[in-house]
Amino acid sequence: MIESYLLEYFIAVYEEGNILKASEKLHVSQPSVTKAIQKLENELDLSLFERTPNRVILNKNGKIIADYIKNAITLNNRIKEKAHELKIKEITIKIDSTAPGPTFRYPNFFYFNKENNPYTLLIKDEIDCINSVKNGISDLAFINHQIKDEELYCEKILEETLYVSLPKTHFLANKKDDLSFKELDGQSFIIVKEIGIRDKVINKHLKKSRFFRQGSDEVQELVNSSSIPTFVTNISIRFKTYSDRIFIPIIDQDNMIPFYVICKKNKLCFLDKLKNIG
Repeated sequence: MIESYLLEYFIAVYEEGNILKASEKLHVSQPSVTKAIQKLENELDLSLFERTPNRVILNKNGKIIADYIKNAITLNNRIKEKAHELKIKEITIKIDSTAPGPTFRYPNFFYFNKENNPYTLLIKDEIDCINSVKNGISDLAFINHQIKDEELYCEKILEETLYVSLPKTHFLANKKDDLSFKELDGQSFIIVKEIGIRDKVINKHLKKSRFFRQGSDEVQELVNSSSIPTFVTNISIRFKTYSDRIFIPIIDQDNMIPFYVICKKNKLCFLDKLKNIG
């Protein structure tokens, strides 16, 4: 079997027409290139180049072999790409959730370990989350009700409550103990685009309010540079670094949302991995 580096050295010499230029392109010494070409010719038992003092050009045999070597390099690269794709697919955990809340419960998993533990996260409604897990489309899902199903394991992992984040100069900021949605209705808010089940609560109680939806990466920057209120939760609050702001809990009963993690009983290894990393 011909070593792949010999093929790459061959193509470099062919393209550059010169051992020196080929060695510079490959970032190796000239003798290394010369030895590689000689080794390739010995393995093939065939002369591939015509050598002159200033140039090294393909001979008749080399021109024919060049097409095969190019195809071999292309195929080799495709094999490596496919192997990488399969590896990523093998270690990827597909996760659905009714809201982003659990991403703050397991921050190490979701934010700091993507390279070694890739994941996909989709925000869906609860029924779709359950069906995705049951049908094997997703490995885990975060839902908001405890379910009993012979196929599924279900465990409560957190209760999420909402806080409003206000500038210290806001007229409601003096109510430091708590606020109701009724008191907040009519205010404008900066919020993340996809908040899942939280949308139902907000749309129910804040019918007069306006919402400026942004990507999760942009929200913090915009909040710090504006006087517009936003929301945090008891889970996400420790990750927020908003300056000159106070956080006031919202007292409405349906502000509290429980989260349960579900997975197939024969896929508990995914849940263990989530817990161990998070």
